[in-house]
Amino acid sequence: MMKFYRSRSERSKEKQETAPDGTAMTQTDELSASLAEEETRWVNFLRVAVIRVLLLTGILLSTGVYVYTRNEEQVAFSEHVSSSAHQVLTSFEATVERTIEAVGDQSTSYTSYALDKNLTFPNVTLPHFALKGSHSRTLSGSHIIHYMPVITDETRDSWEAYASENRYQINEASEQDKHFRSKQDAALALSRSDSKRLLQTDEPRNTTIMRDDGSNFHPKIWNNGGVDAGKRGDEPPGVGSYLPMWQRSPINDPPQRLLNLDFAATKVIGKGLIDLMQQDKEAVLRGAAMPNPKFRKAFESNLRISQYRENVDDFVGGMNTYLTYPVFDSFEDDKNVVGVLATNLHWTVLFSNLLPESALGMICVITNTKDQTFTYRIDGCESRYLGLGDLHDPRFDEFEVKEQVNEVLKGRFRAQNTAYDTVPLSDTMQYTMRVYPSEDTEFGFITNQPVLYTSLIACIFIFTAVIFLLFAHHVEKRQRLMLQTVVENANRVAAAERELNEFLSHEIRNPLSAALSATSFLSEAINEHEPLSNEEGRNCTREDITVVNSSLSFINDFLRSMLDIHKLNGNHLVIEKKPTDVLHDILEPVSAILYQRVADFEVVLECPEGLLMQTDSLRLKQVVLNLARNSSKFVVNGFVRLRAAVVENQVMIYIEDSGTGVPKEKQANLFEKYQTSLDMLSQGTGLGLSLSKKLMTSLGGEIYLDGSYHSGVDGYPGACFVLQMNTSPLDIESALPPAELSMEFISVTLNERDAMQQQTKECAIYRPEAEQSLQKSELQSSSRNALQGSSDANQIENKLPNEYSVLFVDDDAVLRKLFVRGLKRLKPEWQIKEASSGEMALKTLEGYKADLIFLDQYMASTEKQMLGTETASAMRSRGITSIICGLSANDMRDSFISAGADGFILKPMPCKPQDLQKALLALLEQNASMQRDTGVESV
Repeated sequence: MMKFYRSRSERSKEKQETAPDGTAMTQTDELSASLAEEETRWVNFLRVAVIRVLLLTGILLSTGVYVYTRNEEQVAFSEHVSSSAHQVLTSFEATVERTIEAVGDQSTSYTSYALDKNLTFPNVTLPHFALKGSHSRTLSGSHIIHYMPVITDETRDSWEAYASENRYQINEASEQDKHFRSKQDAALALSRSDSKRLLQTDEPRNTTIMRDDGSNFHPKIWNNGGVDAGKRGDEPPGVGSYLPMWQRSPINDPPQRLLNLDFAATKVIGKGLIDLMQQDKEAVLRGAAMPNPKFRKAFESNLRISQYRENVDDFVGGMNTYLTYPVFDSFEDDKNVVGVLATNLHWTVLFSNLLPESALGMICVITNTKDQTFTYRIDGCESRYLGLGDLHDPRFDEFEVKEQVNEVLKGRFRAQNTAYDTVPLSDTMQYTMRVYPSEDTEFGFITNQPVLYTSLIACIFIFTAVIFLLFAHHVEKRQRLMLQTVVENANRVAAAERELNEFLSHEIRNPLSAALSATSFLSEAINEHEPLSNEEGRNCTREDITVVNSSLSFINDFLRSMLDIHKLNGNHLVIEKKPTDVLHDILEPVSAILYQRVADFEVVLECPEGLLMQTDSLRLKQVVLNLARNSSKFVVNGFVRLRAAVVENQVMIYIEDSGTGVPKEKQANLFEKYQTSLDMLSQGTGLGLSLSKKLMTSLGGEIYLDGSYHSGVDGYPGACFVLQMNTSPLDIESALPPAELSMEFISVTLNERDAMQQQTKECAIYRPEAEQSLQKSELQSSSRNALQGSSDANQIENKLPNEYSVLFVDDDAVLRKLFVRGLKRLKPEWQIKEASSGEMALKTLEGYKADLIFLDQYMASTEKQMLGTETASAMRSRGITSIICGLSANDMRDSFISAGADGFILKPMPCKPQDLQKALLALLEQNASMQRDTGVESV
């Protein structure tokens, strides 16, 4: 804790001024200064240490967070790249495998048809090629498929004759293909409104110059000069095997100029393919190529009649590779290759629909044994050709995933995914694929979040350090001020304590002195030779007894008021609101008590009949009685008026008098505690108005002094206290209780009744008719029946049992003696035993059955004793069913009830027979009522 220290010169000056012996005081101050300086050094050291720890912790934590989050991103990125790359390769290989199967199915159709029809290759034409080719194209993803028989020099003449004879099959297939394509377009026209526009094309057809006999058919196998422009024209004999184009799908409109075009003389097939297939009998992937600019228009024209006719532009700029598949003359082991099916594979199609939409920027680099390298980019379901060469970012070389396509496809060549007659893929042209991520792929995983998290944590620690420094500075500054404030508060508390002590000593000492003096006089009178022998002595004795009674009643009232204020301040006072008749439950009982005072004034009641409201009648009656008693002290001649009215649908209660009034200088602090009494005799405790204000606040109302009031009596302006209840009057029907509850008693403890009665003892002399009137009026209230008996003491006594055993437990022998004396005077036939502690009470009950047990809460001894509540709990645990009533000078009602007691009485115990009878009767009736409710038999 920071402390405020004065300068050395000030301390030295104070030592010189205040030290009774200079040497001793100087050593003490030097020791204090040394300790203060040492504490200051430690505080500064700890402050610097805390700052360093905060900064070091911030640095370590920030670094750790950065490394951890960045590593998590790297791991997630690596896993994503690996997963996406393998998915690309796996899906690509499955697509190529499906393409081979589709073309293999077409090859099987040729062989099967020739065998069924007993035809000899090459003179075979597969019917319905347009439909079957459409299936193959759709399954393989190709836009075109060609069939080319293998022609040798020996079979060339026979083939050319067969081709010339059957040349119109291509036109018939073209019409058939056009028919089915039109039907398909019509079906798709509902959702593709632009299909017609895309199908309608003015692209020029192949204009390659060929010798023609006028039938738009070339009767000879011919060369278009694709490899060597000088060899354009008819193929000369002796150049090897030929592959003339015979059937294709799709087929454009006539005339068909490509029949008999030797594909073995083109770049996409080549002369060596036939020998390779005859030897290995395997499918062959050819090299990759872009569409030849010279044949671009023809390529686009073919696309416009394929399944890709709506997306021509997506395929014109990409790489293509021909897959060639052999056609055999039989299904036997010694079968020969008699034809070739060639289909065009678009790498754009092969890389499409391989990844989910969220996978972006995967780069595929494809190389083959022809030293061709090109690159594609895959973004989810779409792919895009980037160009020739390896175009991946070298930064991502470590993430490379590589596979040799041919080897993988051979590894997948198993019975569960291969038809009987499917041939494997040849190793002649091998393709290798390498997959990498790109910067766009990394962007989805490698973010700035680690930097942000690190910066945030660093800022938090820096902010914490700054706040700590500011806080330390503020605390040090505040400490200096607080020390001064503490001293001032301590002085104020000491002054308030002195004021309270002076007030208590004054208020209690005066009545206590009077009681002691009167007791002294009584002692002298009793000890006289002939005590109370004359009337004058008897009168003096009566006066002395009255003084003792009034003084002790005042002290009791004072202590009760202090207790009520304490309970109100701690919110421990229970407020129980219920329908209350203002006239009969509040004003009339107070009026009856006021009539007991012998004085020359009139008590006036003004209240509408049947005025009901929801409130706690006991506490409201306490407030009204306090105010009315205060008014009665100031009225010499005139009235005290208790008035109730409804103002703007709010219940208002007025306590008016014709007294001397309240001086203006006293009005500001009228409801404060410890105010000097305003009456001439200074009879008040100085707490009544403060307690009344707190009670009104607890009831939800307000209390104030009406400054405009005047009593109308000359010389006596009077005073008017207003109780604003802040509640509306109740309707009579809604306030009535149910019929079965109309006779239910609501019990209250004796201390509340006793408090109400003791408040009147200062100035009241009981008259039987007044007491009877009071009891009659209070019996009309539904909230006090349990404490009120008949005015006839014999009736009350008759309700008490004739034989009863009582155990009174209290450590004070005097109180035990007085209780036994009072109870014996009331019921001499009752059996009474005493105990000075809880332990002794439990031991007594081992051989004694008590019907009623009174337990004090605190019982002092040289050793720790059981509390009253602990004793009650122990009795119940031992099966003792006697009626237990707790006793204490403090309000311990809830504690005793929780411990198993049946009731509670606030000390002092009533000594007068009538009061003691009422207390005992209330306790017994309350216990009997509880037994009726629970069905338990009485003790």
